[in-house]
Amino acid sequence: MHFCFSISAHGFGHGAISTSVIERLMQDFPEIKITVLSLLPKSYLDSRLSGPFTHIESGHDFGMLMHSPIEVDIQNSRLKYQQLFDNWQQVVNQEIEILKQLKPDCVISNISPITLDAAIQLNIPSASVAPFNWAQIYERYCLDAQQTKTQAVYKQMLAVYKKVDYIYKPLPSVPLAGVNEIKIASINSRPKGVPQKLLESLPEGTSKVALVALGGFPISLDLKNWPVIPGWHWLVDQPENRLRNDMTQIRDLNIPFLQLLASCDLILTKPGYGTYCEIAAIAEHKKVRVISLARPDWPETPFLNEFLAARVPFTELHIEQLQGQYLTAVIEKLNALDYPQQQVCEDGSLQLVKHLLQQL
Repeated sequence: MHFCFSISAHGFGHGAISTSVIERLMQDFPEIKITVLSLLPKSYLDSRLSGPFTHIESGHDFGMLMHSPIEVDIQNSRLKYQQLFDNWQQVVNQEIEILKQLKPDCVISNISPITLDAAIQLNIPSASVAPFNWAQIYERYCLDAQQTKTQAVYKQMLAVYKKVDYIYKPLPSVPLAGVNEIKIASINSRPKGVPQKLLESLPEGTSKVALVALGGFPISLDLKNWPVIPGWHWLVDQPENRLRNDMTQIRDLNIPFLQLLASCDLILTKPGYGTYCEIAAIAEHKKVRVISLARPDWPETPFLNEFLAARVPFTELHIEQLQGQYLTAVIEKLNALDYPQQQVCEDGSLQLVKHLLQQL
């Protein structure tokens, strides 16, 4: 059997979900051939997958264009979707040719309507796996009742998503009316083995570690105004070469991201499925606490925040509040909070794989 995964390169969250499903297949059904269509770097895929797969650097799924990890570029996103709509069948034909050569038994998309349309037109069984689809996001940001062109784009994408054979919606997800959604548990990856002895890699006197994990989109933070808290050390991913003594570039540690999550005491992140669910998966250790940047316009935010706040000590801040004594007070208050009652973290990847194989 041959499965073809199409993975959006819009951030790393789609990659985190998809690689968790692929890894489950690799562990339980190593005889299944895996091909990945994605513009995500192969180095990222290699870091999360243990078995063999073929990577084809291809994809037309851009999701939303972004000004930053928390701000959507609405105008240019609308224009790019219009260009895609105007050339829809031509673009779909490009992926049809790829699928004709691959001859997969199933196409699993996260969550390209182009790939799904190609599979549907070829009568290849199709599945989507994501907490939302791009029609839902387009509706929030780009749909304009006064512009008939945006109505056409929205209807085109929604029509494709509604034709998918198996629509898997992992917890927490944005519900979509009028489709047969298959609800499954959250999908996440866990660190392999014992967490790294991170403190041994950091300056003497470090007792607490804070990780800045804002996803795959770059953002410049005003680190000079961040507080100096005795015993605390910041792990950052910033273009600045000269950091304070209490700061270290993440890339200089050469530690896998999942190991960093499991080893840190505080995560500064933003609403995003991949990191949120990976944090939830390590909540059983009752170690990590979370500050999330406010992102009130993103459709997933209320579902994600409710999900994570029920599992770890959690608070939300606006980006301009990341400075000085205010941030210090927030961290101290968060550090003093009790952990919520532990919740069972079921394996959505296992549920998906079992269900899909039974159907096929």
